Amino acid sequence: MTRSVVFYDTEFTSWKGAWENNWSLPGQHRELVQIGALRYDIDNHRVLDELCIFVLPVINPLLSDYFIDLTGITNEELSAKGVFFPDALKLLRAFVGNAPLASFGGDHDVVQENQKLNDMHPDFTCLDIRPWFREHGKSYGVTEQTNSGKLASVFGVEIDSIQEHNAVHDARSIAGSYSFLIKKGVKDFFS
Repeated sequence: MTRSVVFYDTEFTSWKGAWENNWSLPGQHRELVQIGALRYDIDNHRVLDELCIFVLPVINPLLSDYFIDLTGITNEELSAKGVFFPDALKLLRAFVGNAPLASFGGDHDVVQENQKLNDMHPDFTCLDIRPWFREHGKSYGVTEQTNSGKLASVFGVEIDSIQEHNAVHDARSIAGSYSFLIKKGVKDFFS
């Protein structure tokens, strides 16, 4: 039986300076725009399946120029492919099934915020693999400032790249970097 995990990443509405002010200005919310997820075969170190979900933000339905430049996701693409958050969460849960779900940091907090924004009970949980990467990747250059999208470049891992800060790219970066460390003899996070 194949042991698998789902690595995922999110992109959410943002504006210049939003990170620094923690989305605290009036009208700023971290509404999901994209979820990227990969089902990863833990034993054979390979991606089994990939999912990209575009999510329609409701409070701020038009993406900022800052967000578009950062992610490469456009209003046109979002309009053509996007679904509302409750449907996006159903799609993600169906993709995950019974596999462990892991992200590099606070993506689960953003999903829970979106559950609250959509009058849903915030029951979303996942594993945070960021401390594992920071512990085992520091000799390669992983720091507190390293984000999920930069992991692959820190380890010198080649991935099929879309653009950093695209959730699919960032999930690929997590999976490729995980595989790199496991092949270097680091103890499996999921053991």
